[in-house]
Amino acid sequence: MAVTARGGAYGPGTPRHAYDFQEPYLKAAFGMVALADDLTFRHAEMTKSGHVPRLAGFQGMAATSLKQALDGARLHARRVQV
Repeated sequence: MAVTARGGAYGPGTPRHAYDFQEPYLKAAFGMVALADDLTFRHAEMTKSGHVPRLAGFQGMAATSLKQALDGARLHARRVQV
């Protein structure tokens, strides 16, 4: 499991989805050390919205994204422990 923070939004359906270089890069890097076979990503997006004035309108999206990433990581951790 990998949880990342992104200043913008690069998830499926967003205008910048084609520019998501973070997840493919990390999959390749972890793959070189045999850690990518069962790799799941959770992304907290729009993390800069609280600091960049022109992104202030996305603070709600950022909070929802962070909550979903944390909830997904917690759920994954519970499954792994069982």
